[in-house]
Amino acid sequence: MTTVAEEQTRPNLSLVKDPIEGAVVEYQGKTLRPTWINSGKELATRAQEHAAENRLYVGWTVRGYRALGRRWLEARRDDYPQMIQSAKTERKVAAGDTAAEGSANGLVRKLRAEYRIHKRWHWIKTGGWGAAGTTGITTAVVVGGGWIDVLLAVGAYAVGTWHGRPGAGQSAFTDATSGLIAIEAGENDPFPIADANTRDEAAECVRRALVSEGINVASVEAGRRYPWGWEITVRLKKGTPADLIAKAPELETPLDLPTDGLLCQPMRQKRAQVVLRLVEGDPFEDMPALPVRKPNSLTMRDKALVAKRMDGQPTNLSFLGVHFVAIASSGGGKSVTLRTIGDVLTACEDVVVVDLDPGGNGLEALAEAVGVRVVGADQMHVIEAVLEKLLKIAKARKKLLGKLGMGDNWIPSRRYPAIVALIDEYPQLSQHAKALVVAILRVGRAGRVQVGLAAQEANKDAIGAAIADSIALKIVGPSRHQDIVQVFGAGAGANGWRPDRLHPAQGEDPADAGKVYIMGCGSTDPLIHKFIPMTTEEGKARAAARAAAGRPWFDPESLTAADVAFDDLDEVPPHERLPEVIELARAAFTAADDPARMTAADLYEYVAAAAPESWAPDEDEEIDIARDRYLKALRDAAADVAPAVDMKTKQWRGGRGFYLTALVEITGEEAPEEA
Repeated sequence: MTTVAEEQTRPNLSLVKDPIEGAVVEYQGKTLRPTWINSGKELATRAQEHAAENRLYVGWTVRGYRALGRRWLEARRDDYPQMIQSAKTERKVAAGDTAAEGSANGLVRKLRAEYRIHKRWHWIKTGGWGAAGTTGITTAVVVGGGWIDVLLAVGAYAVGTWHGRPGAGQSAFTDATSGLIAIEAGENDPFPIADANTRDEAAECVRRALVSEGINVASVEAGRRYPWGWEITVRLKKGTPADLIAKAPELETPLDLPTDGLLCQPMRQKRAQVVLRLVEGDPFEDMPALPVRKPNSLTMRDKALVAKRMDGQPTNLSFLGVHFVAIASSGGGKSVTLRTIGDVLTACEDVVVVDLDPGGNGLEALAEAVGVRVVGADQMHVIEAVLEKLLKIAKARKKLLGKLGMGDNWIPSRRYPAIVALIDEYPQLSQHAKALVVAILRVGRAGRVQVGLAAQEANKDAIGAAIADSIALKIVGPSRHQDIVQVFGAGAGANGWRPDRLHPAQGEDPADAGKVYIMGCGSTDPLIHKFIPMTTEEGKARAAARAAAGRPWFDPESLTAADVAFDDLDEVPPHERLPEVIELARAAFTAADDPARMTAADLYEYVAAAAPESWAPDEDEEIDIARDRYLKALRDAAADVAPAVDMKTKQWRGGRGFYLTALVEITGEEAPEEA
């Protein structure tokens, strides 16, 4: 009698598929025998059943000789028809280009001649082997008699069966079938754009795809063909370009394009027209090298090459009097963008570059050519001090314009250089630093005290309004959909500005890193650009050469008029942070250029934009209630920090709010000079 444990550990031989090689085993009334014990009669019966199941292998034999015929035909063709067709396609594409068309014609003739010779030799070899085989078989049949005939027939039958057996020429685990089932296309069904070899075929391809997605089309005209794909103009019969743009992801399927490979650009001059760019390959495979820029070889007014546009045109930018913002998510190439722009600015003889980065290393590769450099989260107090000095210079230069005979705007030169502050990771700045940036954006352009901001995303904070009002050059790489509205403005996405369809680098895959949309400085169309990269080693070498040649410095007139210096930055003491509600109130005054007073409504408008997660109205909260919530928090915080200061709102003719003197007293700073 067996126990339960024994039953659980005993092998279940009833589940054994094939008998175990060895002795006869009896288990649970069943007899299991190894194959070699089976009688000859049993083996013959199994073979007969196997042959019957496969209908005497007739199907195998037919399939085998069919496969041999295909091999013979493939050897006869040897890919020549395909090569000739490819050469003919190149000849069509080259239509109009005499040199290219002549070269393609020569290739077609050459391949046809080689094909004729190849077929001739193939027939000669086939005839030779066929004659030898036929002679041998005929001799055997005539001399050998009936048994030889039977053996030859059986041999021929066996050869066909062997070559037609399932999995012939493959491993035992390989499926002999292709696994591909192709659905025949209807007469008017869409077809892949890759099958279009002429402009008419490309236009018809797009027309069918648009009709299949319900787009009402009046006409489709194929324009230029680029190495990366087609440019095609569509005229709508009804509807709006936004309808077509919304369908772009669905249209990529019938056109057989890569994901996000269809770019749409409505034409401003004609609302009914939309330019489609069907991107089959990478438009930036052939990128130019970054130009060699010798020390002090440029001026700020010069247009310098920084990127390449997808249609092959160079992207040349001048930064004279231009504030700019660069947005790209992590892996989107923001560092490449800033470094390339920094290379241009540090090559200018009339620009002092200021490098500020609260979250990283800034322009480390170009550090030797930078005038002032402050990086690191623990250096926020120094960053604020630098921004305060720059704001004072911007205000002072307004008064110097007339004295120096410069007219309405500062004229940069080596003696009187422009100043460009490149600020990376803008969202990590303190509220006070952000307010200083906004103030510089509003007053710095005339004095050529400029700001270039960079961030991974365009947060809805104080910079939002400043972007719309003051920043002329907007550069956006792979980013979020909401960044389109924040940077380019409402409606930009419907007009083809879609950086959210670019993809940041993932691991070793660069994806769309460095690719951007550029609005401003002459760039008005939603075309993709790619910034020309510069390695860290190359940047350090260029910076060292520029530092050795001498870089410009702040002019004494500006420093004196602003009463500032930059040789005391290591002496700036750290300071304790005030409660956020007080910092926000002080920042509101700073961003507005320190007016003597500010209404509670204006102050709260700045606060709600600068810190929406804390102080903007909730979905079901009225703005008056949200404003009162903030003002109460401000009064409570002021009572804790400086009980002697009265932070109640004051009434004056035409408004009610706060005076700057009260906030200055709370923060413990010196009263700002009147502008």
